[in-house]
Amino acid sequence: MADEEPKQPTFDWLEDGMEALADGEYDAIVMGTGLKECVISGLLSTQGKKILHVDRNGYYGGDGASLNLTNLFEKFEAGEAPTNIGANRDYNIDLIPKFIMACGNLTKMLLHTKVTRYLDFKSVSGSYVYQNGKILKVPAAPDEALKSPLMSLFEKRRFRKFLIYIDQYVANKPETHEGHDLNVMTMRELYVEFGLVDATHQFISHAMCLELDEAHMDKPAAATVKKLKTYCYSLARYGTSPYIYPVYGLG
Repeated sequence: MADEEPKQPTFDWLEDGMEALADGEYDAIVMGTGLKECVISGLLSTQGKKILHVDRNGYYGGDGASLNLTNLFEKFEAGEAPTNIGANRDYNIDLIPKFIMACGNLTKMLLHTKVTRYLDFKSVSGSYVYQNGKILKVPAAPDEALKSPLMSLFEKRRFRKFLIYIDQYVANKPETHEGHDLNVMTMRELYVEFGLVDATHQFISHAMCLELDEAHMDKPAAATVKKLKTYCYSLARYGTSPYIYPVYGLG
């Protein structure tokens, strides 16, 4: 006698004529497949939890999705996608491009949840800043730093001395602080202590620490220094840029 097929589960709340797509026994239900939802789902899964992950869209990624041409035109109700600019699969258009710091907390979470088994990342070839009407590459190697017009020769020496201090600084080891209490000293005071000019303050704070405004300048330096150390560690990891990016986008 042939084995009977397992009986499809039914629920009181399910409307007539509809079939259950899941068995109803889950530790958590995660709605949406954006980056934060996927991280939460992955972290719960690594703890042995049974997760139901759903999305109302026909693609993954939520507001941070990577869309092919058809999905892109459907999302913005722009009619039919053109057929004369290549195949659908040739396009992965990120709705919210996101560079990931190579040694940041997000990268650590992605590694912990084993997302690298089905996503490929690559190092970004370089990053740039706009200064005095010009687009200039952020140096990623000693020879680039020597040639860069971002700073004068004497300023580069002061900048190097500052980075050496940041590299050896460990928050819980007072012997590395050189008498500076970064929980009290402001970021502005730390810059001045090393003789750095205002343009270098701006470069470090916004191009390296990714601060969005000037509020951090008059706050204790510890938080901004932590961001700067993450940038430096990430840059050292790949050598061309501190950022990595999903090869096929965020979807």
